[in-house]
Amino acid sequence: MPAYQSYFDNFFATLPMSRTNFKALGAATHLAVKQAELGNEFNAHLTALEAALNGFDVNLTDADESTSGGTEAFRMARRQWLTFVDDTMKDYVTPKLRKLPAYADFRKYTRGKLTGLDQHELLQDSKLLLDLYTKHAAGLGQPSLPAAAKAAYQQLASADESRDTADAAISQARVALSADWLKLARALRRLKAQLELRFEETEEVYRFFDFGKTRVAKRPAKAKEVSMK
Repeated sequence: MPAYQSYFDNFFATLPMSRTNFKALGAATHLAVKQAELGNEFNAHLTALEAALNGFDVNLTDADESTSGGTEAFRMARRQWLTFVDDTMKDYVTPKLRKLPAYADFRKYTRGKLTGLDQHELLQDSKLLLDLYTKHAAGLGQPSLPAAAKAAYQQLASADESRDTADAAISQARVALSADWLKLARALRRLKAQLELRFEETEEVYRFFDFGKTRVAKRPAKAKEVSMK
C-alpha cells in the first residue's frame, strides 16, 4: 500500500512518534473515553483498543538492528578462505600441476576469480574447488588437503548461514512492528469515528487524544553571554 494511501486511510498509522509514546497515546485515550462514560456504543471500541494496547510491545526494537556484525564475520571468513585458496595454489597446485591438464581446472577458481563473485556464487564455486582438492590430493602430495580445505570452507558457510538467520529475524521483527502498530492505529481510528458520531465540534473529539506526545521536545536555548566592558 502506498504511503499516501496509508496516511489518508488512517493517519494514526503514520504518526511520527516512538512506540512508547504511541502506546501512551492509546492508553490515555482509552482512559479518557472510559471515564467519560459515553454509552454502550463505545464498549466494543474500548475493548478493541484495550486488546490492541495489551498486544503492543514497546520493547520490540529488533528492526532497528542491522546485519553489520554478521557481515563483518562473513567478510573475515571470506578473507581467510581466499587466503587459503591462494596459498594452496602457490604452494602446491602450481608447482605440481602446472604442466598437466588438471591445472586448467584449478585456474577457474583462483583467488582473483573468486574475489569477483557475489556471496552465493562464491559458495557455489568454492564447493567445486573442494571437489578438485579431493580429486587431486594424491597428485599434489597433500593427503590432508581435502580436510583442511573443508574446514576453511565450513567457516565461510557457517558465517553465511548466521548472516541469513539474522536477516530473517530482522525481517520478522519488522513485520511484527508493523502489525501491532497498525492494530492499535485501527482501534484508535474506529474509536475516533464513533466520537465524531457523538460530537459535532471537532474540539470535542480531539480532547480525547493527547497529540502532544507526537512533538519532539526542543533543546533549551543556550543563554547568551553578557560581555562585560
